[in-house]
Amino acid sequence: TRLFQPTILLALALMAVIVMMILPMPSWILDIGLAASFALAILMFTITLFIERPLEFSAFPTVLLASLMLRLSLNVSSTKLIIGKGHTGTGAAGNVIEGFANFVMGGSVFMGLVVFGVLIIVNFIVITKGAARMAEVGARFALDGMPGKQLAIDSDMSAGAIDHAEAKARREQEQAETTFFGSLDGASKFVKGDAVAGLLITMLNLVMGLIMGVVIHDMPLSTAFETYAILTVGDGLVSQIPAVIISIASALLLARGGQKGSTDLELIAQLGRYPPALATVAVLMALFALVPGMPFVPFTVGAVALGAAAFSVSRKARKVLQQSLREEAQENAAPLQTQMGDLLDLDDIHVEFAPDLVSMVLDPATGLDARIANMRSHVATNFGLVLPEVRLTDNASLPVGTYVVKVQGVEQARDRLFPEKTLALLPENPDGLPAGEDVSEPVYGAPARWVSQEAQEDAALSGITIVTATEVLATHLLEVIKRNLPRLLTLKALRRLLDEFVNLSDAGRAEANRRLVDELIPDKVPIDLLLSVMRLLLEERVSIRNLPLILEAISEARPMSPA
Repeated sequence: TRLFQPTILLALALMAVIVMMILPMPSWILDIGLAASFALAILMFTITLFIERPLEFSAFPTVLLASLMLRLSLNVSSTKLIIGKGHTGTGAAGNVIEGFANFVMGGSVFMGLVVFGVLIIVNFIVITKGAARMAEVGARFALDGMPGKQLAIDSDMSAGAIDHAEAKARREQEQAETTFFGSLDGASKFVKGDAVAGLLITMLNLVMGLIMGVVIHDMPLSTAFETYAILTVGDGLVSQIPAVIISIASALLLARGGQKGSTDLELIAQLGRYPPALATVAVLMALFALVPGMPFVPFTVGAVALGAAAFSVSRKARKVLQQSLREEAQENAAPLQTQMGDLLDLDDIHVEFAPDLVSMVLDPATGLDARIANMRSHVATNFGLVLPEVRLTDNASLPVGTYVVKVQGVEQARDRLFPEKTLALLPENPDGLPAGEDVSEPVYGAPARWVSQEAQEDAALSGITIVTATEVLATHLLEVIKRNLPRLLTLKALRRLLDEFVNLSDAGRAEANRRLVDELIPDKVPIDLLLSVMRLLLEERVSIRNLPLILEAISEARPMSPA
């Protein structure tokens, strides 16, 4: 049974291919090998068309080299038969070579040589050279872009957009893509060499066959030339046609780039996306049909087909547009029914700001979102509390530059910002400082002055602390949160804290925490008692991060408390 494992069968198949280069093979084995070469080439081509993305066929470089080895061994075997038994007739190298030669040549030796030459030119100069260049550029771009992609993955993981498992999977995928394009670049060099080898082997077969036929076997020159030309051209065709198919498959695979979706669906979707383009080509085809001397039927059929396709695609696009407009009109016409629960629901932390502060608060680089993430980490590290979500909304009824911080629906802070200015904390002697609007710093009530951004550098050189408007809002929000930590520790927040306590990346510690919670809560430590104790600790600004110690202390002290 071990003999039929895929690895052993592959090794035996490759060894058989190598043996074909050394030992003489009968013509019927050569026919089987040539049929397998055609089947493998066509299979690679069709798989390239149907895969969703290039990395799904990551074994392509390996299969390409295996097919190359198979063709070279078949070339060596056919060369032995052509030179050794070519004098016996055109069937010396098997039926496949003879059949291809007779079909393509059509009884003309020069026609076969021309067709073979055209295939060599197309494969070597156009397809192989272009695919090699595409592979080289793809490998270089993949390698050059890898550091930037790795930094993007690290940034997404730091921002919390992805977890460690997804980051690891994306890193492995980027590494696999880089390795794939590098391997394909190396394999394309073999394809180029295969095209050159095919040309040289064909020339060698023809020259040496003529010498063997005329000198050794005393064949007439015309008969020898015709016989060995048929064998040589047939051998070249059955080796170059699979090579051309595989070269085209390699070029298609490289041309996909980072696109997703099968090639056939992408081509139909993109070529048929613009009905005016189809209609334009249909009109041009119709004009070509009217040109004197041009064939009328082919151009007319093409014009009718493209015109029908343009009409069909245009009508389908209009239906889709009308349907989307009707759905949008229905959505706009249907009034939004507000549930009573939505009216009663309150956000734990809600920041409202005037419309002129929207761009400052929601700025991707310096806005409040990134600072809120840092606040969550700070509160969790220093106080052991998982902050609830912070809702940010604009309120057109607020005065210009005003913001309001609410905790559970109750206003806790209100102040005004000047987003185009910076806040300078005034020293005891503010003489000589840039002019501006004097205010009290909203967090600690210290004297401050809003100065223009042009005067910011002069104020900083004078040794004055400069704070941006976003930093003022973030600091004020953090202080409001610290003052209301007991209020933010609701029963829902406590349950979330316990869930995070048993959900650790270290599976052993997570299981230990789970056993501790199951053992103590709620039998020895009721959930309401735990909530009260932790609220009292937060009122004293004592961290509740050491949850195991708090649970153990409550469980020990509870039996001693009076009933």
